[in-house]
Formats: sequence, C-alpha cells, structure tokens
Amino acid sequence: MEDLQSEPNGPRRPFPVLSKRTDQAVVSLVKCMENLRTDPPQRNIGLQRRLEKLLGQFPRFPGHFLYIYNFSEGRIVYARGFEEVLGYHDDEVDLELVMDALHPADASIVAGLDFRATEAMTKVRNPENFMELSLSVDYRMRRANGEYIKILRQTAVFEVDKNTGRVHSTFNLCKDISTIKPAGSIGWQITGFDQVQFGAPEHATNHVHYRPTPREMDIVRKLAEGKISRVIAEELEISLHTVNTHRRNLLERTGMGNTTELVRRISGLGWL
Repeated sequence: MEDLQSEPNGPRRPFPVLSKRTDQAVVSLVKCMENLRTDPPQRNIGLQRRLEKLLGQFPRFPGHFLYIYNFSEGRIVYARGFEEVLGYHDDEVDLELVMDALHPADASIVAGLDFRATEAMTKVRNPENFMELSLSVDYRMRRANGEYIKILRQTAVFEVDKNTGRVHSTFNLCKDISTIKPAGSIGWQITGFDQVQFGAPEHATNHVHYRPTPREMDIVRKLAEGKISRVIAEELEISLHTVNTHRRNLLERTGMGNTTELVRRISGLGWL
C-alpha cells in the first residue's frame, strides 16, 4: 500500500452529531468510529485524484453507488453514484447523511452489524488477503424524495497502513435491489473473519437472516447428512479445527442454539 501522511494543517474536523438518531446501536457505532480517528489524521495524499482516474474508467452500472470511508479522518473521502440512485449530490455525502438515511426499523440492526465489523477490522493486523475481509448486508435507505429503496451494501477493506498494519479505510459498494428482494427482511454475510467472534446483534429478530458463505454451506450440507466434524474434515480436505470453527461461527451468526436448529433454519429458508 502507499504511504499515509499526517495532515499538517490545524486540528481535525469536528465529528458529525447525529441529532436525528436516538437508536443506541447507531450512537454506539458513531462513537466507535469517532474513537478511531487520529490527531492529526493520516491521509493518503492524492487519493481523490487517483480514485477519479481509476474509477472514472469503469462504467456506471445502473442502480449502483459507492463510497470510501477513512477511519483516521473519520469521514467519507470519496462518493460516486448517489445522485443517480438516491438523489443526493455526491459532494454532499457524509457520515451523517448515510446514517440518517437508514430506515428507522432497520437502523439498529445495520448499526449493530457495522459496529461488530468495524471492531473486527480494526483488530486485524497486516491481513494476508485483506480484500477478502468483508461484510454484506441489505436494508432500506431513504431517497432524497422521502421514498425508501432496498439496497445491498458490500463493505471491504480498502487500505492498510503498511507501518502499523492497521486497516485505514473501507470500500463500500451499494446496489439498489428493490426489485429483487422484498423490504421485510435484512440479510447479512461476513467473510474472512473466521477467527474473530462475530455473532448476530443481540436485538436481532426473526426478519434478520445470516446468509452462510459458500464454504459454510459446504459444512451445513454435510451436517444435514448427519456427518460428524471429523468426517466432514476428511471429505472437504480441511482441518478438524477449521470445521469446528465454522460450526461455532454458524451458530453465533445465525443465533441458533444447536446443529439441529441450524439445519432446520437454513433448510426452511430454502438454502439447502
């Protein structure tokens, strides 16, 4: 990764006050993100220009928008496509707007997942395949005209400080999926954090569904066949420890109490 430099000009910017939000999960997430800022902030000099050059070559797919969040600066440093999808000018997009646009019924769940993902990402040091560390979650966002649409957001590590090994920024790709998935449920998936405890939010309800990764689904299919961990490890050619880690993560992330409940839940959702 490229060198990150400290910003020499004056104090850091004030953090946004989310006066419109009273959700405790949202407040906790904002506080967590605020605490990750550095003083002075570290900035990748020339990032905006390079992003414009790089992403400007890509086609603007219908229904897509994206933004990059910088932990050190505590702000969104790049945004594109918001006006086409949500009706907000790209240059007015900030953390406050993104948080405030969350549907009130989805805000606590989404903020709870983001809080866990942010904590997990900031604990990782020098990840080998850092671009594989990601969170996917779908929820409702408010357009500038007041209407809500269903979006799928995929958040991945974008920059890592080569001096400290800390995650420096995240890339967030969003897509309007209103015509694909109904608005009544929230789906999520986490990848690359197998060794990090990452369970479903405590206040998650029955309309929140964790979608297992392809490797986790391999495990679930074997469990549905009644096979034990040792046999699964042999058939999938992975270690017993890896199988047990996946099983533990699946129970935590789905909120199920045992393997029987897990298989029944995933089967009931039509994923088996």
